[in-house]
Amino acid sequence: MSYIGNSPTYGDTTSNFKILDDISSYTLTFDGSSASVVSLADDTITQLDHRFITGQRVTYATTGSAIGNLPAGVYYIIKNDQNTIKLALTQADANNNIAVDFTALGTGTTHTLNVAFDGVNTKFKATYDNGTKAYFTRAAQLQISMNGVLQQPQDTSSPTNGYGFDVDSVIVFSTAPLVTDIFWGNIIANTFAAFDISDNEVDSFTGNASTTEFNLSRDAPDNNSVLVTIDGVVQYPSDENTTRAYSVYDNKILFTAAPGNGTAIQVRHIGFAGAVTSSVTGFYGRTGNVTLQDGDVLRGDGTFITNVVSSKWRTNTAGISTQSSIGVNTTSVDTAGLTGIGNSFQGIYVSNGMMIMDNTLTGNHYIGTAYNGLMAGPVDVQGSLTIDGVWVVV
Repeated sequence: MSYIGNSPTYGDTTSNFKILDDISSYTLTFDGSSASVVSLADDTITQLDHRFITGQRVTYATTGSAIGNLPAGVYYIIKNDQNTIKLALTQADANNNIAVDFTALGTGTTHTLNVAFDGVNTKFKATYDNGTKAYFTRAAQLQISMNGVLQQPQDTSSPTNGYGFDVDSVIVFSTAPLVTDIFWGNIIANTFAAFDISDNEVDSFTGNASTTEFNLSRDAPDNNSVLVTIDGVVQYPSDENTTRAYSVYDNKILFTAAPGNGTAIQVRHIGFAGAVTSSVTGFYGRTGNVTLQDGDVLRGDGTFITNVVSSKWRTNTAGISTQSSIGVNTTSVDTAGLTGIGNSFQGIYVSNGMMIMDNTLTGNHYIGTAYNGLMAGPVDVQGSLTIDGVWVVV
């Protein structure tokens, strides 16, 4: 298994324990000459599921010609949505959504934005496996080391010591890390949505031809966790390679294009409906809140049980004290042809996983038992036989 501080071993690769990506330096490389990546109309740069946060300081560079009105240098991130960002000249501009106006596409495919430990940035996206977002609701679900020293977790977005967290999987440091600081971290346990009886809820909205983002009634783990329709037409979710109709993050859904005015939008949270509100199917042909009935055969532990009645061991069984047991009516077992059984057959009993018979044909005599794998009890044994494949003595 995985231990804190060690990488997961083979067999742990799908566990919740994950080593976090190194957040001390992250570089996005994009094609600054592509109109599908750089929008001059919206002043945005598109990168699916990017790792940037509003207010982060980044450094822009390129090996070709820079985007118009965006010379190489330091800028601040405006998170437009989960897939697009804008750039601002100052952190104050970023917080007030005042973006740089892009006037022309650049040249070349190697344009970069780098966010790093620089003594200014305090917020960083927590990811693992090269960009998979970590899900957590408590700071203690993360374990973070700076320069070999474990940091104190605080459940706040304004920590006074160590680190806290903010929405959308953001780590918040109490003090901005320096370029010389060495980071290591892991997520001990991802928070996943529980497939509970409330998971099949449907959120309904009405489009107005301008709104692209809507608040959901609950967090959605990923784009594939909801089924979205507009006027009854199923919408395709975006993935890491292709922008399609929508994407989700936290409790929000973001449409690539604003749904039309008056359109009916439904977002169904996909999950498991429990028996309290939904029928059980295929249990002895019965549906609804099913209960066990007489005649039901149970085979959960390898024991065949039917027509269960209450019974007792005979009190004078040597070596075995009086105890409750399980009996089977004589009418449910064919005793014809069994020597020494006749009408005095009393039942079948189960003890320590063995099935035995009680025979009172000769007064107080009773069977010897296979008890814990050994013969026990008196010696008035009339013979042996097999019932339902289980060896017994009588």
